[in-house]
Amino acid sequence: MSSRGLSLRRITGHCTVTSDRVTAWYRMGPQGWSFRPDTVREQLIIDTADALAQLSRRNLHLRVTTRPYPVSRWAEAHDANAPAPLPGWPEHLIRDQLHLAGRSMADKEVYLGVDLGSTRRLLHALSGLAPRMADREVTALAKPVREIDDLLRHPGLDGTPATPRELEWLLHRSCSLGLPAPLTLGTAEHPDWEKDDLHEFTDHVTWSAVPYGRTISVRGEANGAIVERHVCVLSVGRMTDLEIPPGVPWIQRTDQLPFPIEWSARISIEDAGRVGSAMRRNIQRIRSQKEHYEVEHAEPAPGALDRQASKALHAEDELSTGLSGLSTRTAGWYRLAVSGQTEEEALERAAAVRQLFAPQITISRPADQYAVAREFIPGEKLGTTAYRRRMPVTTLAAAVPTATAKVGDRVGIHLGETSGTSARVVAWEPWLATEQAEESGLAVICAGLGGGKSTAGGNIIYRTVMQGVSWTVLDPSGRLTALCRLPQLAAVSQAVDLLDAPPGALCTYRVIAEPRREHYDSDGEWRAAQENAADTRRLLTSSVLRSILPRQMQDHVLTEVALMRAVGAVSATSTSSLSDVVAALGQISGDDELRRHAGYMRDFLSEAAHTGHGRLLFPSGYRNDYGSDEALLTVYSLRGLAFPDEHSKGTEDLDERLSMCVLYLAAWLAQRGMYLGDAHARKGIFIDEAWALSTFTTGRRFIERAGRDSRKHNTRVLMASQNPSDLLRLDLANLVSAAFIGRLTDEQAQKDALRFIPGIQTGQGYEAIFESLSRPNATGRRGAREFVFSDGAGGVERIRMDLSAHPEVLEALDTTADPTKTRARRAAATAPGLGEAASDVLQESA
Repeated sequence: MSSRGLSLRRITGHCTVTSDRVTAWYRMGPQGWSFRPDTVREQLIIDTADALAQLSRRNLHLRVTTRPYPVSRWAEAHDANAPAPLPGWPEHLIRDQLHLAGRSMADKEVYLGVDLGSTRRLLHALSGLAPRMADREVTALAKPVREIDDLLRHPGLDGTPATPRELEWLLHRSCSLGLPAPLTLGTAEHPDWEKDDLHEFTDHVTWSAVPYGRTISVRGEANGAIVERHVCVLSVGRMTDLEIPPGVPWIQRTDQLPFPIEWSARISIEDAGRVGSAMRRNIQRIRSQKEHYEVEHAEPAPGALDRQASKALHAEDELSTGLSGLSTRTAGWYRLAVSGQTEEEALERAAAVRQLFAPQITISRPADQYAVAREFIPGEKLGTTAYRRRMPVTTLAAAVPTATAKVGDRVGIHLGETSGTSARVVAWEPWLATEQAEESGLAVICAGLGGGKSTAGGNIIYRTVMQGVSWTVLDPSGRLTALCRLPQLAAVSQAVDLLDAPPGALCTYRVIAEPRREHYDSDGEWRAAQENAADTRRLLTSSVLRSILPRQMQDHVLTEVALMRAVGAVSATSTSSLSDVVAALGQISGDDELRRHAGYMRDFLSEAAHTGHGRLLFPSGYRNDYGSDEALLTVYSLRGLAFPDEHSKGTEDLDERLSMCVLYLAAWLAQRGMYLGDAHARKGIFIDEAWALSTFTTGRRFIERAGRDSRKHNTRVLMASQNPSDLLRLDLANLVSAAFIGRLTDEQAQKDALRFIPGIQTGQGYEAIFESLSRPNATGRRGAREFVFSDGAGGVERIRMDLSAHPEVLEALDTTADPTKTRARRAAATAPGLGEAASDVLQESA
């Protein structure tokens, strides 16, 4: 192929010029699809159909291509983004690269060319004698171009004029059909190309084809080496009636394939008057055929004639009585191109495309592969009129070629892949919100029982600790302590069982970290932070002590007075003790009733301090922190704690009230990790069972501190809960910068979860999407857990968590009971020839 063989003669701005036509090109805006209810999808289709109908009597060229993103480029950026990788980081990164090599990180790009027509003067201008006259001809078309520009901005299309770089990319992908995409292109900043410039796209590419061959061969240069690909071009054949809105738009179906697909469609938006006349002629012809059967031969007419007549009458009625452009008809030729390193591979992929569309849509292979392949190049004429498809404009709009799944970034940790209508790798940098967007670092993980909260949180924690980021984790159930036992993390991790911790580990004065001078720009800011910390200690102490008391004592009017005096009499420093407050209750002066009530409170709290859970709150004296700033990963667990009911505040059972206090103060202890070390260094906090915060009046203060200080201290705070309403009671919705919402079956919980996703309103059908996540398979088990992921940068998609590249981590995070593992261990323990000592070890592990 050479530039002399191309119909394209010149490019001016976003218009391509051939010997007889001018076409304006537009880049179409991507549209979300998988996380949209049917009502929103229907409106998108209607908006698109309405815009296309306004292009009546014009010819369109639709091109769908991809812009690959190499996994190696992500790996380089990901490696550079790791602050202080652990020794096992190189192996970790290589495993991720090998795993992602077979997955797509490509971006889909959709272009639409609109034919502006031709003029006689333009034919003369393009003879080569006066090329600048072509510019004047294009300038003369300025008014219709502006009209098309405005029309293509219509909702549903969201088109913008193609830039020089985008047109350059489209020409490269079309002239080098099937070849590996160039990683870099030239500096195409000037809006015009002369005819001689077009050699750049064709001189290094050769197309060859055997007459009536099954594929064409495309040879060219890629990164300095000669590369050959075999390309098979397919065409959309007969189509049955499609469901609108479809589960997967019919053009977007190919996004599900593990190899790239190129689309080229030549479409004519037909004039309603001409189509109506044609339909009436068809109706008359069908009636004549029926009369021929039934009158002349006295035979029943075939049923197909009745069906054809019904469709023709319906179409004619829509065209004659329709009040909008939705009755417009279109005619088009829809081609797909698949490529392979060998002809066999290209044909195997073509068979996979046929299977993907069967049985609703027939995919055929045209005989003249070379001619139909040239249709992909802007400016080329239609290679064959075979396989023309007529359809309503709504069916064309329902193809939704711009539907895509885009969420996350190209730098962060690998979370998984989108699991809606296409599979695309999802990477996410958790500290993008605090470092660049200057937003809160709060993120929520909500899912029902077995919804995958531990897997989601553990995935994020494991991958970022490998980067050298410190994490403090509160995991009441203790399941995430398995991360500390992984060989990659064992040397930098510690698991702390708080129920076995020394007395006072959860003292209200201790769990509030003391502000450090180096974290503040001025002495004034530091002193203000110290005062705020002291106020928080006083409020927290008063709230916790009141919660320990019996309900009758909590509600007594003198309880508040006594607590205020006792707490105020104790210095609000990190070295104070709840025992100091209890002692102060016995020294309150005033009337007899107040002293007597304060004495009752002192006696009750003194007894509570001697209980198993009470000793964690009431220290015997000041004690230093233990190892909290030495380990990269610290996991606090409360294994053995009897979790109270979420609505058990004010219960008559002392043990349940103390359990609530332990769980709540453990969350404050975990938050201390935010204030340790360098304020600018990346840090993470994970708090499971965050619903406990909503049971205390100071829970709101906890969230305010997390929201305010997470940005200042560059901390990503993950809060997990089964019920979104528990987090909403803490006024989290306006502070959250990212959200992972898993499977929820309760209708109210589904509505509550939508408040964590910006721009989404309840009552539009989004709620049902949460129930469709992580559905059980035929055996009743669920695979990789799914979430609706809001990345905080405007991306919202349905994703599937993926840890399959690190099976040891996946097994450590798997909290689903599997009796087959126990049986396997027991079978191994009793196997013949197994040593007695080894048998004992296996039995113990089982």
